[in-house]
Amino acid sequence: MATHDYSLADQSGASFRGDLNNALSAIATNNSNSTDPATTFANQWHVDTGDSTLKIRNAANSAYINVSAVGGIGTANLGLALAASPTFTGTATFGGNVLMSGNGTLDLPVGTTAERPGTPNNGMIRYNSTLSRYEGYSGSAWGQLGAGATGGGTDQIFTTNGQSVTTDFTLTGTLNAMSAGPISIASGVTVTVSSGATWTVV
Repeated sequence: MATHDYSLADQSGASFRGDLNNALSAIATNNSNSTDPATTFANQWHVDTGDSTLKIRNAANSAYINVSAVGGIGTANLGLALAASPTFTGTATFGGNVLMSGNGTLDLPVGTTAERPGTPNNGMIRYNSTLSRYEGYSGSAWGQLGAGATGGGTDQIFTTNGQSVTTDFTLTGTLNAMSAGPISIASGVTVTVSSGATWTVV
């Protein structure tokens, strides 16, 4: 690890040689240190061994910009995503639209009813392997997506629904609902049919 102010002062031969070797060492190691160099230059590289990041000084020489992810020095590709077929863990957040081109697919997450997110957000979409259907979260409950009629071959005859209610649900006053019975409601679970709404079980 070495940093240097890159100013070689007038001094005796041995001292000058030592000072020059320190400057060359700083260059060779990309100014590596657990803290930022005390003397900085525009576009200067710096390896921060404190958090294992690779940085470059901005053109105004007013701040460092992270080139790698935190901890990236010790990981492949500096901890950055590849241009082709990258793999992410955790939550990826985008501020704008997500545009997909080509003729591929969007592979949605698959999980059981018990594996639903503990704190869901409006707009979440997943495939429920317990119920064998796509579902989305809206308001206060998960609901089936693409609930069109199905059947053998190309038949579109049967519209299916579950037989038990295991999560509280509120039918608002602007909606009606119809279910094929029998329907059981689990102990402690409440189905609220708001004023103006109708739930018909046939």
